[in-house]
Amino acid sequence: MLYFSRMRWKLDGMDFNQLWKLEGQEAKAAVESIKAGFIPHLYKPCAEQYVISVGNTRTVEDFDRYAEGVLPMREHLVFEQVWPLEEGFCIDVYPYLEKRRAEMADTPRLLHLLQVAWDPRSHRMDEVWPRLVGELGTLQEPRILAVYRVAGQQRALIFVDVVDAAGLNRIAALPSLAGAEVELVEALRDYLGFAEDVWRSYKLD
Repeated sequence: MLYFSRMRWKLDGMDFNQLWKLEGQEAKAAVESIKAGFIPHLYKPCAEQYVISVGNTRTVEDFDRYAEGVLPMREHLVFEQVWPLEEGFCIDVYPYLEKRRAEMADTPRLLHLLQVAWDPRSHRMDEVWPRLVGELGTLQEPRILAVYRVAGQQRALIFVDVVDAAGLNRIAALPSLAGAEVELVEALRDYLGFAEDVWRSYKLD
């Protein structure tokens, strides 16, 4: 089962130096989970005090044990959303992002999450979903990393890497998104790049 999670930091009087120390431990655990294949997506929204992820779990109980008993920052994380997902498609994300990091200095790009929803009175997700997956799957630019349907809801999550804001507008104008509400457009950081900043306590040259 795949789950989307939004995990906000609960600072409780911590300053940022204390936060980066704890998050540094969390980042090491996250990198291990990425290498083990448990987390196909992990991002830090730009200028926000939370992280988002898509993770694999065998059972809900396993997810709960991981969240409450394993995560180094478990006492300082508030899970604001935990949504079960159906995958439309997903590229091999981390090799793509590794190549992207190496090219960012010369050709910067914009990583984003688009959250879209349909009014069930006018659109049935079972009809919209195959068209959306098909249209997104044919795009070469913007580069679609993945699309997921939120189970039990009229909602989809699209992870996209674009050259500029016009690329986001091209996605929003797709025929399969006619009648959809774009609920959220969120700028993201590749988590592994963010982790490097955390390990140096955001003390940049």
